[in-house]
Amino acid sequence: MHEFSIAEALAAQVLAHAPAGARVRGIEIVVGALRGLEPDALRTCWDAVTFGTPMAGSTLEVDLRPWSIRCSSCGREWSSPVPFVACLCGNSTPAPVGGDELDLVAITVDEGGT
Repeated sequence: MHEFSIAEALAAQVLAHAPAGARVRGIEIVVGALRGLEPDALRTCWDAVTFGTPMAGSTLEVDLRPWSIRCSSCGREWSSPVPFVACLCGNSTPAPVGGDELDLVAITVDEGGT
């Protein structure tokens, strides 16, 4: 389960960027489909990794982005919930592109640790 190592890396980033002494209430991330993350598994790992830290009890909001697909025949690009889908032009093998982002976009804190 790679979600655990991702939760650990996120926790390290949050600690590095949250104000000293602040209690973290929530974080928001954007995840591309190519990452293959399961949001519920990541939330479970987040709870385990943050237990006993200033992030304990914080919420993890996951914005899971759809696949980005590009057709090599006609150049069309579109989003899809699945990675392998035929193009409208008839090409049966357009390729997934991009979608490997994993960005920490927001940290919500209570100043002063309350």
